[in-house]
Amino acid sequence: MNEVIFLGEDLDLVNGFSILKDRESVSWSDEKYSHVRKTIKDHYLKEQDYTCFFCRQRIVVNSNRAWDAEHIISKSTHPNFMFEPKNLCITCPDCNNEKRDARVLDRESRVRFPMNSAAYKIVHPHFDNYGEHLDVIVVGKLYRMKTLKGRYTYRIYGLDRFMMDAGLSREENGTDKVQKLMQSALIDPKNYEVHEKKVLEELLLKYSKKIGSETTLDAIKKLHQ
Repeated sequence: MNEVIFLGEDLDLVNGFSILKDRESVSWSDEKYSHVRKTIKDHYLKEQDYTCFFCRQRIVVNSNRAWDAEHIISKSTHPNFMFEPKNLCITCPDCNNEKRDARVLDRESRVRFPMNSAAYKIVHPHFDNYGEHLDVIVVGKLYRMKTLKGRYTYRIYGLDRFMMDAGLSREENGTDKVQKLMQSALIDPKNYEVHEKKVLEELLLKYSKKIGSETTLDAIKKLHQ
């Protein structure tokens, strides 16, 4: 992903911020940074083609207020990185709200912005290939985790909220087949991926009317590739 480039007054403001001794006192919502915020959103909306990096839902709207500027490393824990281009992307409000101030670094004590994938516990928009870590089975509905990074991203950005919407409860005691399959996955972690595939397939079959039969068949084929 190409990072945002600040020019003119935006650059002056960002440079001014970078030399402040007390950056913790600076508010992201300060009116004087309003154009910087718009520049960031406008850039990443085009760069990401109006698609949330984490849930991959594409939402095209005229107003960028429908989107959130995401600070991958939280600005509340690391205010120094507030305007770091590689710490920025756009997300849908749901993903941003799920993540909040969750820790994403291998070491939270870092004072320099880490410029490599290994420093992050999540799939990073600028340093990682999404498809290497997560499979989108049905956009906005079902995802499959392929790596530990993918699993952490899935949890931190609440991608399981779509499974819950589909009828999967987080409660330990469930009655339907989907919940029983998930319970099997949790008590047999060595074979988690096998159980997970069964869970996803059952959800696809259970909600094929909502998803669409053609999409359901394509998604099941993808699961077994």
